[in-house]
Amino acid sequence: MSPTHYRLSTRLARHLRSVGRHLPERSLAEQLLAAQGLPKGSWASDLLKSLLDGRFERVAAEVGLWEWKYSFPAPGEAVVVLDVETTGLSPENSEIIELALIRLENGQLTVFERLVNPGMPIPPFISRLTGIRNQDVRGAADIYTVLGEALPLLDNATLIIQNAGFDLGFLQPRLRRLGYRLDNPVVDTIDWARKALPGLPKRGLDALAWAFDLGPIAGRHRALGDVETTLQVAREMYYMLTAGHPTPTSQLANKAR
Repeated sequence: MSPTHYRLSTRLARHLRSVGRHLPERSLAEQLLAAQGLPKGSWASDLLKSLLDGRFERVAAEVGLWEWKYSFPAPGEAVVVLDVETTGLSPENSEIIELALIRLENGQLTVFERLVNPGMPIPPFISRLTGIRNQDVRGAADIYTVLGEALPLLDNATLIIQNAGFDLGFLQPRLRRLGYRLDNPVVDTIDWARKALPGLPKRGLDALAWAFDLGPIAGRHRALGDVETTLQVAREMYYMLTAGHPTPTSQLANKAR
C-alpha cells in the first residue's frame, strides 16, 4: 500500500467511528469516493477491499472495526507512552529538559508532564525547536527528582516510545544512578510501523501522523505533544497488527536494553 492508501484507510476508520456501527461495503465505498471527489464505478468495491487493513472487521457484506470488540490496551494491562526532550543527541554530553508520559490502564488515563533543569545552558537551536528556554527550566527540578516522581507510573507497564533507542539512551543510565533497573517490555513505534505500514518510506513521527491523517501535530517537539501523537499512531497500528486477534501489548514488545 502507498502512503495515500494508509490515509484513505484511516478516513474509512474515522467514518465508521462517527457512525458507530457496521456499514454495507457498497455504501461505505460510495461514501468514501464521494468524500474524496472520485468518480463512481464498478471499481469502487475493489478499491475499498484494498483499503481494508487489520483494523477492519468484515461480516458478510458489511464492514466494522475490531476496536469495537476488544480494547487497547487489554483489560488488566497497563501501557505507558513516554517522550523526552533533550539539550542534544548524546546521552553522555547532553541532558533531559522535559519528560512526559501517559499511562493507560483499565480505561483510566494518567498524564505526567515536567520540565527539567538540565544544569547546563540549553542551546539556541534546541530552544528554537522546542520553545523551551533557559528561563523556563531555571526553577525546575533536576532529572533525578523528576524520575523519582515518574517511577510509580512505570510500574508493571509496557512502554511505547517513538524511536525508543534515543529516549532509553537518556533514561537508562540516569535510572541506574537511582538504583532502578528498567526492564519493562518496550514497543518502538518505528518497529511497529515497519510491520503495519510497509509501504511507508519514512517512519518518523511526522510521517506516521501524515499516514494516519492526524493533521498538524499540536505541540510538536514538546514532550506531551509528541506523546499524545505517539499514542494515536500506536493505537491505530495495534489494531492493524492484531487484526481481530486480541493480544497483550507486552507480547508485541521487546525488553528494554
